[in-house]
Amino acid sequence: MDDVRDDVIGVWRVSRSGRLMGYLLAVGPACVALSTWWGALSHPGAESAGSAGIATAVALGFALFSWWGLLRVRLEFTTDVIVMVNPWGTQRLPWSRVSAVSLGNWGARFHTTDGFTYTAYALSDLAGGTRQDDRFAEVKRASDAQLRGGQPL
Repeated sequence: MDDVRDDVIGVWRVSRSGRLMGYLLAVGPACVALSTWWGALSHPGAESAGSAGIATAVALGFALFSWWGLLRVRLEFTTDVIVMVNPWGTQRLPWSRVSAVSLGNWGARFHTTDGFTYTAYALSDLAGGTRQDDRFAEVKRASDAQLRGGQPL
């Protein structure tokens, strides 16, 4: 394939709206925490510092959740393997084990020759709140070409 760089065929992430939601979930509470710290510096006291500490802990929790659940999630095709980074873990699936690719409610589904199915959450309907048919069409074209031995469509 002509557009292969460093053995990477393509990378798909959660949709733009999903990533925007992830950034807002991380930045919103961080702004509240900064405001709380500003207030604690303006009006020193144990209660103000305690409130700022709690706000910081909540902001860190939201940031970690956003990163883990939306911002780090991706589907990556390389010439050798499919890398699925999901909230529950990362899976590496060699192309030689893939028999079919389909779209399910939880994302792109990779069916293997031994009967197992792996799901890439990056193309999930829930990941961005929108249908992923257009993005899945790109994934399907790239995977079909790779399953045919890299022959163009």
